[in-house]
Amino acid sequence: MQIKQFVVGDVATNCYLVYDEKTLEGAIVDPGDNAEKLLKEIESIKIKLKYILLTHAHFDHILAVGAIKRATGAQVVVGKEDEYLFDAQSSLSPFGAYGRQLMAKFDFPGADIWITEDLELAFGGMKLKFYSTPGHTPGSYIIQLDDSILFTGDTLFCQSCGRTDLPGGSWPDMLKSLKKLYNLPGDYRVLPGHEGLSTLEHERTANPYMRQAVKE
Repeated sequence: MQIKQFVVGDVATNCYLVYDEKTLEGAIVDPGDNAEKLLKEIESIKIKLKYILLTHAHFDHILAVGAIKRATGAQVVVGKEDEYLFDAQSSLSPFGAYGRQLMAKFDFPGADIWITEDLELAFGGMKLKFYSTPGHTPGSYIIQLDDSILFTGDTLFCQSCGRTDLPGGSWPDMLKSLKKLYNLPGDYRVLPGHEGLSTLEHERTANPYMRQAVKE
């Protein structure tokens, strides 16, 4: 397994390219912008991209989806609860003038596979599981890769969590989702949607929002 991290777009979104070194079958998580850069890497390694995996559908996690899907034929995997964000106006209007500047870049082709908690996918000998974690958006999902990695999107950050003040956000739901992650057995590498990497065990002890969630 190889994982390459890219920081893309104006708000420094973490995008992850995952692939198997032998089969070169792969997936990309949250391609939020800079499609040309991401496609250049995919093409240089000759990755056979199978899935475009989205932890949620905010603009800063999806702006490169259309270009990558057209170039690779990969299937878009996203939570149906975030379908309200598939429309440019609905997605970008909360961000005022900045959102209007992004209208021309908005290029989302829709979903090929809807995420549910019973969905299981595989590529390159690796297995994916999904956990519903609303709070940042209704359709936020944690993506578990094998038994070692959690792509946590904007639900769980290193010693922090995602904002809940945008349309569809909910602080009570965020606390429930953080408690759900706290209660996952074992430890995992935490690869979030922004900022630095972490581990689930570190977040259990050092994340004030997760600790608050456990107490409620």
